[in-house]
Amino acid sequence: MKLLAIQRQLARAIRLIVQAFQRGGRLFYVGAGTSGRLGVLDASECPPTFRTPPHRVQGIIAGGPKALRQSVEGAEDDAEAGAQAIKSHGVKATDVVVGISASGAAPFVWGALDEGRRRRAMTILLCFNPRLRVHASVRPTLILAADLGPEVLTGSTRLKAGTATKQVLNLFSTLAMVQLGKVRSNLMIDLNPSNRKLRDRAVRIVKELTGAAEIEARVALEKSSWLVKGAIGRLEER
Repeated sequence: MKLLAIQRQLARAIRLIVQAFQRGGRLFYVGAGTSGRLGVLDASECPPTFRTPPHRVQGIIAGGPKALRQSVEGAEDDAEAGAQAIKSHGVKATDVVVGISASGAAPFVWGALDEGRRRRAMTILLCFNPRLRVHASVRPTLILAADLGPEVLTGSTRLKAGTATKQVLNLFSTLAMVQLGKVRSNLMIDLNPSNRKLRDRAVRIVKELTGAAEIEARVALEKSSWLVKGAIGRLEER
């Protein structure tokens, strides 16, 4: 798939995700092995970065939580388990299911995509196999199949494909949140300042966007229960 075509497909995927969020829907990442771990990683970083509720972006990995720490051989071959994961999460027509499979062939991922499609959710396959052929009867809403060329270690898709997967998932979540108003310029104005480091970052963000002194920014944040948007609004209304 040519670069321009990939860019258009990425833009369409992000539009689908934004529309789902605007309807109160959720984003599910589904994968096995490295693909599944990267989906869980991106999902887990959305609440602190964008103050999203934990259910808004979720990661599902073949083999369950155990597979995050160690390989669960054979889990990716269970299509029924993929379908069952979608059922157990109560996926609906307002949701988006992103299946992640470097080869585009993992049965667990296809089981999840098929069940998501049956439930009328938007379905996206992210893979790196430009020669993949999918029958119309099971085709997801959108297929992203970039050609990365061969891996340095043949068949080890945790390398180049893993890096590309991380970047694409970051694009999905970050640009969707930008369109939902959670970013101003390049600053996170809806982060959750749940520790000292993030509270200091919140102070710096408020200072940069309002021109307030540090003490003013901190007081505004405290009065706004550490909601960055609220603090900015207080100071901009002065």
